[in-house]
Amino acid sequence: MKIKIVSQLCILALVIGAMSLAGGARAETTPTGEGSSLSTKDKTFMKKAAKGGMMEVAMGKVAEQNAQSDDVKSFGKRMVTDHSKANDELKSIGSQR
Repeated sequence: MKIKIVSQLCILALVIGAMSLAGGARAETTPTGEGSSLSTKDKTFMKKAAKGGMMEVAMGKVAEQNAQSDDVKSFGKRMVTDHSKANDELKSIGSQR
């Protein structure tokens, strides 16, 4: 059961990461020419990705603090680290555009 939950969380993290990367690549190719090189769709995506990333950090903190298993605590800590990094990268991309 633990493996299934950890696997599902890992898959979710990978999907969010892939969507973030795809959005970053798409943002580079769809300029609007209005003071920002991001289209409305790109901006919407970035906002949703940021919310999702913040949620992942929050869930990781809960897992890290409340889990019974050391494996789940470790995974929670990894979620916080990885998604905090992804959130920082997303902020950087947004501020550059």
